[in-house]
Amino acid sequence: MNILIEPLYIGIIQTFISFSLISGIIFIGNLINSFFFKKYNFIFFDLLIGLIIVSQLIKIFTYLGLFNKFSYFLSYFIVLFGIYNFKKLIKFLKPKNFSINISKIDWIIIVLISLFFLISIAPPSMADALNYHYGVPLYLIQYNELPNINTWFHSAMIGNGEMINSLAIIIGSDNFGSLIQFSSLILFFKFLKKEVIKKEKISFIIIFIISSPTILQLISGPKFLLLPQLMTASALYLFIKLKNIKVIDFIFIGILLIGATQFKLSFIISGSILGILTFYKAFFHNKIIILLWSAVMSVFFFLPTLIWNLSHVLNFNLINIFASIPNEMIESLKLYRENKFFYPLNLLIPDSIGKISAVIGFQFLILFFIPKKTREFKYIILIIVLTTSLHYFLGMNVSRIYFEFILWLAISIIFIDSKKEKFNFYTKLILPQLLLVFCFSLYFAIVSFPSVFSIKSRDNFMIKNSLNYEAIKWVNKTIPENAKIFTNLRSVAFLKNKFITNEPLVYGLSKEKLRYYFDSIKKNKINYFVIASNSSDGHQLENCLDDKYAESKKFTRSTRNPFNRNSTYIVSIYKFNYKKLPNCAKY
Repeated sequence: MNILIEPLYIGIIQTFISFSLISGIIFIGNLINSFFFKKYNFIFFDLLIGLIIVSQLIKIFTYLGLFNKFSYFLSYFIVLFGIYNFKKLIKFLKPKNFSINISKIDWIIIVLISLFFLISIAPPSMADALNYHYGVPLYLIQYNELPNINTWFHSAMIGNGEMINSLAIIIGSDNFGSLIQFSSLILFFKFLKKEVIKKEKISFIIIFIISSPTILQLISGPKFLLLPQLMTASALYLFIKLKNIKVIDFIFIGILLIGATQFKLSFIISGSILGILTFYKAFFHNKIIILLWSAVMSVFFFLPTLIWNLSHVLNFNLINIFASIPNEMIESLKLYRENKFFYPLNLLIPDSIGKISAVIGFQFLILFFIPKKTREFKYIILIIVLTTSLHYFLGMNVSRIYFEFILWLAISIIFIDSKKEKFNFYTKLILPQLLLVFCFSLYFAIVSFPSVFSIKSRDNFMIKNSLNYEAIKWVNKTIPENAKIFTNLRSVAFLKNKFITNEPLVYGLSKEKLRYYFDSIKKNKINYFVIASNSSDGHQLENCLDDKYAESKKFTRSTRNPFNRNSTYIVSIYKFNYKKLPNCAKY
């Protein structure tokens, strides 16, 4: 059963399941930190370490072909731990000395974070989520193996986030990925509050972070970006704060940085820079031990992926030490932009009202007008300049990736002299941008709220907001039970049948790789062709088609942003003759 199409529970029960898993992961992280990292035994770090270690173990067992045996047991085991840990967790999160006389700024923070929570527990709607973030875990659960990365390129982009997300899907929840990132943000604020004494400063730091419009993207789906960004931000804070990095500090920071890369490959850039700096700072105190632990962490985190990729990637290259993404896709991702403006304006100015959440905002400019800059502040700025420069040439230049540097700048504020700065004044300067975020958050929260209390409301929400939802529901009802599908529909996580995507046809593959792709279609005996188009004319596989099987009504493009619902499409289903391949293909 596909819980995205046929949910087992209403959203509020799914939220309880997700919180149980989060609580259980915190419990496991607490056990690890209590034993190995006692000085870092804080609930925020418990969550991070628990997630990193548990997700890495799931990945290793998946590579060994033991996903179902391990993950089904682990998911219920963690939930039981989580329920046991609830009392302790609630006690920690309970506000101390709460008073109705709290400041207006604090009320704004509380209300906005409440709206973020409502957004994070809504049904899935993010396009990438409905492709590989949910698609791969569902594929794993159904077939007990990873999909063929050479026929579904986006499946090669998975990280440990999809592994950990599979635990929630097994039990019946589809809001775990977004909720755990929301929870990590809240616990990050709790950690900062512990580290920052002055109330005005911590309020400014929180406003500085949540006033970035792109945070709406980061907390509204299971795309694991915010979580690893918080890992690197925490590592940066520890690196700057610690005058001497001992072996235990080096191991802990190293796990955070390598853990970030395991959740998303793009963090190899920031993780490498901070990792090299941390290694240099620790190396001269304990050379042999630091080298030994560097090797141990590399073997545990990178070797399993390396071994797996050596046997599954068609043309192995350096990047495949860390991930299995094909070269053609990497080059395409580098060119991707969320709006038409050139860099760096594309990070700051939306090209339409529908792209408001695709910018990081202007709040960071305030920091350049702070008169008294400390040595630590300048050091962080230098690291940010170096990292963003590398990102420009090597990474994706979109706002959701650059939000990492908003968090790093927030860390730099900690090291500003509190006595010499008027943080209340800086907070007021950001309020107009915060109001914009508040308005969009309020709209998304209001739209999302009914969907967590009934299956019918959830269905109505997804028809309007979840890409291809209504169309693939039609496909699932129309196509035969035993059909095997070729499709160009993006939201393949909704499909009930086994499928192969059209992705290799859109990335300019060599003839050798295309021959492998066509052989895979033939080997899998694909017998139906599902395309979002009025006609198959001009398609590379049009000569492989037999009769048209069915044609849908017009569907409106579904998206959470109402300003982007401006087009319609139909879906056509053809019978597909795989026996004609590869001769019938145009390439």
